[in-house]
Amino acid sequence: MTRKEIFDHVIHSDRVRHTISKLVEEGGDGKALEAEVEDILEQMGHTQELGVIRQFAFVLPKIMKKIYGKVLINEDGIEKLRNTHVETPVVLLPTHRSYADFLLVSYIAYHYNLPLPVIAAGMDFMNMAVIGDKLRGSGAFYIRRSFMDNPLYWAVFQEYVQTIVEYTGAPLEFFLEGTRSRSGKSLPPKIGLLGCVSEIWLRGRLPDLAIIPISISYDRTLEEKLYAYELLGIPKPPESTSGLLKATSILKESFGDIFIHMGEPVSLRSYLGPRVDRHLSASIPAHLASVTRSELCACEGLGYHILRQIQQGAVTSVWSVVCIQLARSLHGGCWSLPLATLVKEVAWLIGILRRTGAAVALEGTVEEAVVRSLSVHKQLASLGEDRVVYISRIHQADSHPPTTQKKLNLSAATVESAVTHLMLQHYINQAIHLLIRPALVALALHSLLHETNTPHTENLKERFAFLRSLFWFDFIFEKEVEGRDFMEGLSVLTWSGEVSVVQEQVQMMRSDSPFITTLLHLLSPFTLTYSCTAITLDSQVWEDNGLLVTAIQSQVERCIGSSGLYSALSLDSIRHSIRAFTKLGIVTRTTSVDGQARLTSDQQKLASVVNILGTKQDKHLQARL
Repeated sequence: MTRKEIFDHVIHSDRVRHTISKLVEEGGDGKALEAEVEDILEQMGHTQELGVIRQFAFVLPKIMKKIYGKVLINEDGIEKLRNTHVETPVVLLPTHRSYADFLLVSYIAYHYNLPLPVIAAGMDFMNMAVIGDKLRGSGAFYIRRSFMDNPLYWAVFQEYVQTIVEYTGAPLEFFLEGTRSRSGKSLPPKIGLLGCVSEIWLRGRLPDLAIIPISISYDRTLEEKLYAYELLGIPKPPESTSGLLKATSILKESFGDIFIHMGEPVSLRSYLGPRVDRHLSASIPAHLASVTRSELCACEGLGYHILRQIQQGAVTSVWSVVCIQLARSLHGGCWSLPLATLVKEVAWLIGILRRTGAAVALEGTVEEAVVRSLSVHKQLASLGEDRVVYISRIHQADSHPPTTQKKLNLSAATVESAVTHLMLQHYINQAIHLLIRPALVALALHSLLHETNTPHTENLKERFAFLRSLFWFDFIFEKEVEGRDFMEGLSVLTWSGEVSVVQEQVQMMRSDSPFITTLLHLLSPFTLTYSCTAITLDSQVWEDNGLLVTAIQSQVERCIGSSGLYSALSLDSIRHSIRAFTKLGIVTRTTSVDGQARLTSDQQKLASVVNILGTKQDKHLQARL
């Protein structure tokens, strides 16, 4: 379909006509509403001009050859995608870790002679001079960040997206997480676009849809330093053409390799079929049948399932493993580490990761891979002539963060250490999903050992379930597979010799073993953040606004002490902790007479959380428990 044909189809669709009729009944002007629909489409619509696509196909490889070594892709996944596209409409869901993601999938499609995707993009890009039009010409369509309170925009958006999937033959591409992950971890899925796409099958307009999970892994992230500042509370610079031109200085740097994994197609019919009752809405016209609560819940489950597939397809860089060891050194107050020690620890952990089924990008010997990763990340850690690895203080006291419009409530000394810590944590988080299940089992067992020497497996499973729910927003877990996650974590600790299970009794062989220590260390920034959230919420009744987030961050700063856990200052985890406490009923949100949302805490539950996490920073809270 041409751009005009798509627009005509949307304008004359039952959904848009019905929405206009309803708004006219409420006093709206029909002609003005129709003009508004045309304006929305003009602003939203993509063009996919072959000339623009060829320009990008000429320029992108030249830029990529400047800054990247290789782009590696599983070609069997490409062939599966090609075959799937012949059989059914396709939706591409890549990870979103960097701006570099945006046209990477399109370039891969161009290179392998696959249909070029139509890409959902935020309005920020549209306002970039020249670049906004070029992106539109390459297949981007622009949508507002928030529009649920605008029924006409919502109707046009739904019909536009569904028209692309149903009639154009082009794959639809969007980022399931909604925005770039500053922390390096997967973010909880945004269900708006996924629900919109799923509705096509739910209402019987197509027999099936194939969703392709795409894992994109970078040796080095373009925005690594900016992300660290953002997580401390400094807003990102606005997207602009001038900002893009200033960023050309990166062309002098090396960013290692890119790994792309095209996952197994996920059938919408196979996943949603057993979980929804489509016949309940079969007698209702498609444009009048809104997505039900159970359908929305099933779509949310699908979102978590896709993210888990993306995680399992991701390639773990040697640098992520290096960062785990460098962070341990930093937390001990040491900004250097002998190369021989580092290589030995990295080799040991890679062996464990590979045994869990992880794909680690290891070329040559471990020492060669470690040295190569240090050369790519020499701004963050460098190898000295004395064969010692030195960690750099990225933020100096006399330097300035990317933007000074917002003043941080943190001390200069804290910021100086925190930027380096958060940059390391960004890469640790890219591998943390591989060990999160055994880490949570280890934490659960560690907390139960204060109560009994040999906890029962059911008690351990119950404690694991609580921690899994507590950290739900920080780590990705599929719905309905809590038991499988527990057994996966416990089996890793069993085959590694850390625990034994005899007659349903669990015994830890050595509480100070290197593996258990590493697992607990991986969780330590998060346990500190959540404990400080509990301590802050206990201090008073809070209004649900930015002041609470700032107060928690200040509490974390006071609690860091000699632990060196500066990555616990991440606003990402602080916001997730508030959401988790609310979801679990530890905090209750109420609305006062002035319309302001307030958070009231259950003090006993707060104390219990702090006790389970094993953080002793607040004696008053511990005494109350």
